[in-house]
Amino acid sequence: GLNSPFGRSHTISHLVRTRNLSRGGMSFLLGGFVHNNTRCTVLLATPHRALDDMCGTVVRCRYIEGNLHEVGVRFDQNIDPAAYCRAAVHARVLLAEDDPAVARLVVFHLEKLNARVDHAENGREAIDKAMQNAYDVILMDMDMPVIDGFGALRELRGGGYTGMIVAATGMTQPGDRERCLSAGCDGYIAKPYQRRELCDLLESLRDEPLFSRFRNDPSMIGIIDAFVVELPAKIRALQEAVVQRDVNRLQHLTRALKGEGSSYGFDVITEAAARIEKALIEGFSLEDVSKDTAELVKLCRQARSSAGITESRPTSTSKKEEDEFA
Repeated sequence: GLNSPFGRSHTISHLVRTRNLSRGGMSFLLGGFVHNNTRCTVLLATPHRALDDMCGTVVRCRYIEGNLHEVGVRFDQNIDPAAYCRAAVHARVLLAEDDPAVARLVVFHLEKLNARVDHAENGREAIDKAMQNAYDVILMDMDMPVIDGFGALRELRGGGYTGMIVAATGMTQPGDRERCLSAGCDGYIAKPYQRRELCDLLESLRDEPLFSRFRNDPSMIGIIDAFVVELPAKIRALQEAVVQRDVNRLQHLTRALKGEGSSYGFDVITEAAARIEKALIEGFSLEDVSKDTAELVKLCRQARSSAGITESRPTSTSKKEEDEFA
């Protein structure tokens, strides 16, 4: 809705497609002219179909052609664009690669593709990082020192790790691909790395991110982030309980997540945990809840912090900041 800056009470609603979205504002095409300093309320839709009200001010209305204008709105409070646009989500990648030159090049390409990359120089380091952090994918070199890729796979899968692992290897002889997949890999990329293959891999990982419903409350950001940081340890505990067939521990863990999820604004985590806890109380086996447990682990991996949001800005800003919605 657009409110007149001249004191009139008229409010006009428009359904528009976002042209550009950033932390501080957005732009869109409009079949009409809007005065600078017009106050407005923007409804932003999340991938989970929730609607967030964002108040802001029109800072520009640029003529395009005919009656078409590009309108720029500066929000009163910063947002995290990834909460509303999957393309803005940073893929979290663990690169297990012992060759420094190869690693440097792959990290360069992945970061250009909007990924955040951790690097492990050997299989032991890859195992430790995988169990301590949440990743969307592990790129696993199969020929590494200390522990090779196959040994790392055995330890990770044996410990209940269910995340995506893609073999990235120079082993390209007949049967090598099948050997990697049968060892526990979810995919296979032959070296040398091709940028197109990396791009396709990241695109395939675009699961809808999970953000707290409190994400736009600046006072909640710190404790939400702390909860998300703790989730990899909770994921590891869930996986260990399944591997050790410890029903009591799994019930205890899901009961805790049931209480924590909604408290921090992650309602779907609470719902998934509650289903598992209820089934275990009713006497269902680990096999009966295996699908729900895998779904709970996936949801915990999808949970994101609100690090892209900062406190509300002061009202006095430079023209450059207004133009860029910095």
